[in-house]
Amino acid sequence: MIVVKAEEAERIDNPHGVDVKKLIGMENVQILHITLKPGEGLKKHAIPVDAFLYVIKGKGVVEVGEEKEEIRKATLVYLPKEISHSVENTGSLEMKFLVIKVG
Repeated sequence: MIVVKAEEAERIDNPHGVDVKKLIGMENVQILHITLKPGEGLKKHAIPVDAFLYVIKGKGVVEVGEEKEEIRKATLVYLPKEISHSVENTGSLEMKFLVIKVG
């Protein structure tokens, strides 16, 4: 059994300068726990694998390619590989979400 507590997970440096913790890092899957303060975001970028974003808390805006959508708690977004995407916390509270990278 693997049990990981987000508050105890390894914090990883990232080009966005936000709080990112690695919950799982295996050969075919990586799960990241990301916290954005109000106004913070992940700059537009692309990754070489498919990923999913799942909002745990808060609200924001996600942009995938040319599409833009408001997201909030209990929302799942598919992030196709090699397609630029960004996330911004547009709320007044922290936004917490998981990014699950597969492949």
